[in-house]
This record gives sequence, structure tokens and C-alpha cells, in this order.
Amino acid sequence: MSLRTELPPLDLELDLEALERAVRPTPAERLQRLRERLVDRLRRDWLDLTLLSTLFVVAAVVHARGMYLSPARFDDEGTYTAYAWSVPNLHRLAHYTYWYAHPPLGQLQMAFYNVVTDAFERLPYAVATGREFMLVCKLISVVLLFRLARRLQFGRATTTLAVIMFSLSPLAVYFQRTALLDNLVTPWLLAAFFFAASPRRSIQAAAASATCFAIAVLTKETALLFMPALLLLFWQRTDQRNRKFTVTMYMMVVSLLGLMYPLYAQIKNELWAGPGHVSLQWAIQWQLFDRVGSGSIFDPASTAHKVVTTWLGLDHWSCLACLVAIVPGLLLRRTRAFAVAFAIQVSSLLRNGYLPYPFIIAMIPFAALTFAGVIDILWKWSRVSERLPRHAWPVDRLRAVASITLHIGTRLLVAGTVVALSLVVSGPWRYGLEDLWTSNRDAGKAAALSWLKSNVDHEDTLVVDDAFWVDLVRSGHPRKKVIWFTKLDVDKDVALPASQPWRTIDFIALDRQDALSLHLNDDLTPSRDTKNQFPTLAKAIENGRIVASFGAPEDRATIWRVSPPAPPIAAREKR
Repeated sequence: MSLRTELPPLDLELDLEALERAVRPTPAERLQRLRERLVDRLRRDWLDLTLLSTLFVVAAVVHARGMYLSPARFDDEGTYTAYAWSVPNLHRLAHYTYWYAHPPLGQLQMAFYNVVTDAFERLPYAVATGREFMLVCKLISVVLLFRLARRLQFGRATTTLAVIMFSLSPLAVYFQRTALLDNLVTPWLLAAFFFAASPRRSIQAAAASATCFAIAVLTKETALLFMPALLLLFWQRTDQRNRKFTVTMYMMVVSLLGLMYPLYAQIKNELWAGPGHVSLQWAIQWQLFDRVGSGSIFDPASTAHKVVTTWLGLDHWSCLACLVAIVPGLLLRRTRAFAVAFAIQVSSLLRNGYLPYPFIIAMIPFAALTFAGVIDILWKWSRVSERLPRHAWPVDRLRAVASITLHIGTRLLVAGTVVALSLVVSGPWRYGLEDLWTSNRDAGKAAALSWLKSNVDHEDTLVVDDAFWVDLVRSGHPRKKVIWFTKLDVDKDVALPASQPWRTIDFIALDRQDALSLHLNDDLTPSRDTKNQFPTLAKAIENGRIVASFGAPEDRATIWRVSPPAPPIAAREKR
């Protein structure tokens, strides 16, 4: 009798679908895990979230109150607003010939926001659509700045200090309200630094940082100035074992995305300068070398000096405190990258080139991080944790006493500096913010626009700054009859006769900033620079008279009637 037992054959075929169903979590299980992670994060970071929420709300209220009334809308804001309006309405990158002054991604972001939110139909005037979007960018920047400071192990107090300096200073609020590309660049730059400082040091974080920086560059090319500081932070935070790979990958992502801009120009056959068309080469050459400089910031008669004086007039104590923090910020490893970014911007003021009025915008977050970081490091360094044994030598006790005295003195110095700065800036900040909240600096522009809509026929030819352009076109004036003054004599889209084109102009609307940029004389006659750069406009002003003026002197908008009147419409058609 055999003891061997016949066993049934084994079925080795696996049901992979059943196995996958057993391993893969169900939607309910996923939701439960997500809920557990969220609860755990709230328990761990509830204090940070509460502090961030408070700063977020305060920054939103301070920024939003009166943001459509102060500062007065001006030409550059109108230009970017007109670009954003042109994308969905004209299916073009600009309302005139796109000439590569800046990469196009900025106006595309503004256009997307306007289309999604239907901003042009909701808000009081066209530039207000950009200002609303700037509020969104500001609040995103507040969150990123807070998280970046905490990621770099800033204390809660110094993180709060950085956010306050960035978001509540009158200098910051004034410029961060304006619808400019610099405010669009800020959240992308902060996001690039945030991902570069990732504690995980992962490839994904490096790719995210590179992508954000490339978007910042494609929004406004001046973001390239921050590349050395960003690479320094990235180098500090990367793992030595994969540093070469991640740095190479980082540069490849930035380069490939950045090449989209010259590739677009090449596709349109506008990469290189040539007759009969605009070009990226010419725009870069003009921006870097051919543009008229603003002079030295130390020359009281120069435009650069007046620009810097305006900045300091809004908040000079905070500016001086941040400048003092540059040197220690460069010496300390944790703040070195931000100090480098800030120092590069400050050194750019000394090159005697063209100094844009809103150049300060990109400096503000890195100045705040540098100052707050230096304060945080000095405060933490002043902690005394070392304890001497009971029977220590007298020399060791003397050394300990000296060390304790030094640390206590440092802490008193840091606390005294912060308290003194708070007391000094409290008055100017209060008055500056109250002015931004309550003063209607845009009243002159609003009244001038209303006058043009009521008193100017749709067949009249208007020369205006871009702050009026979209509003007038949307009110029914033909695009060919509303001319941005900087496009006279230079753009083929301006349809004026070659012979005496100024005679076809009926009205001119300029505000005080336009007058200063045109360098009109005190008697409101065109200067030599105006005659050389804008000959048609100069000739029209020489043959015009002021028919209306609105607003306070510093924000006055003036309307000119060109005399003799333009010839009849039939005569224009014969020409």
C-alpha cells in the first residue's frame, strides 16, 4: 500500500486585477488618509497657519483699500493693460506693433485673468483690471515669502517682520498696487527661491524652481539679474552626491523654456535686425545700450536722483535699515543668497544707465528677507546654552562671564534696533498709508477721461497716453482715431498723412508724468528733446491751446485743442 497521496494540480495563474484591487486603496481609503494627513499638519503647524492667515488678511485689507484711487493711473500701467486687452479682443500681443520691449508672458497672464474674471465689465476703468490682478499677485507673494522664511528656519517673529516690511510699508503698498510687470515677476521669483530651498533636495523641487524662474524671465527679462543669487541658494541646498546632475538639469530647464522667446521671434523672422521690421536684437540693444540714461543718483539735477528721492520720501528709514543689513547678510550663510539678490539690485543703481521708476519693486522682498534674516541669526546667536561644571577653573568662569555678557549685549542691541526702527517708522508709515487710503490721486485722470467721452466726437483724432487708450476704444472711439503718443512717427500702425501729420490731430491729453517724460518747458512749450523724439507731438502742442485741466498739480491731467482745427473728413479722405 503506497503512502503517497494524490494532490490536485496547483493553479499558478494569478488574477492580477484582483491583486491590484486588493493593494490599491479605495477612494474612501484615500480620502481618509488625506484627512489624517491634513489633521496631522494642522496640529503640527496650527500656530504658523494662524499667523499666516492673520498677515494675509491684514495685507489684503491694507492693499485693497483705495487701490483704484491712489496712486493715479499712469502710462505704463495703461500700456500693459492695453496689451492684455488686445490678446482676447484683437488676437494680437499688442494694440500696436509688438516690438519685443518685454517678453509676452506677462500680458498673457493679465489677459487670462481678465477673461476668466470678466474684469473689464466689472471695474471702474481699464487699468483697474490690472490693479486687481496685482492684489492677487501680492497675496500669493505674502504666502510664498512667509513659507520661504520658515523653510530657512527663520523664527516666527522675524518671519512676521519680513512679511510686514514687504507688504505694509507705504513704499511697498504704493508700488505693489500699480499694474506693472515687476509685480507679476515677484511671486514667480519667490516661488523659484522657495523650491530651491526645499529641504528634500529632490529633482522635482529643482525642476519646479527652474520652471518658476523661467516663467519669471519670460514675464520680464530683468528677472535674469536674480540668477546668481538663485543659483547660490540652489548650490547651498543641493546634495553633493547629485549636485552636478541637478545643476545641469536646472540650467537645461531654464535654457529650454527661455529659448521659447527667441524662437518665437525667429518664426516671425524678427530675431535679427533688418529693414522694414522690428526685431528682438534691436530691442535688446536699445534696452541695454541705446536707451537714454537717467544720470547719476548722486547728481541732484538727474532723473535718477529724483526717482531715488521719491522712493526715500515714501519710506527712508526702512530703506536705510535694509542697506545696512547687506554687509552682515553677505557674511552669514543663511541670508547670503538674499543679500546677493539685494546687492545686485542696489549696485545697478550706480551704473548711470536708465533707471525705471518701479525698479524698487523687485528689491523689496529680498531687502525684507535680508534684514529679517540678519536679525533672526543675531538673536538666535545670543542664546546661552552652555553650562560650566561646578568646580570649573577661574579662567573658564571668566571666559564664560565674558561670553554671557557678549551674548546679552548682542540680544539687547538686536531688540533695541528693532524697537527703535518700529518707533521711528510708525509715524511715517501711518501717515503714508492714510494718504494711500483716503486721497483720490486719480481724480484728475477720471475727470479728464469723462470730459473726453462727453466733448470729443468719435471722428476726432485723439493723442493720449495709454492709461486712456482702452477706455476710449471701449467707449466707441475707433482704434485708428485714438493714438498712443509714443507711437507717433515710429509705428506703421499709426495712420496719419506723411505731410504735416500734426494737422490731423484734434485733441491731446497728457498728465503731469507725461509732461515730465516729454520734458516740456515751464511755459508748456516743447523742449528740444521733445522736438527730436516726438516731432509730430511737439508740432501739435506748439499749435494747440489748453481747453481743460483737471486734478491737483502733482497729478494734473491737461487737454489740448490743436489749432487750427483739423480739416474736414472729406479733405482727409482726399489726402
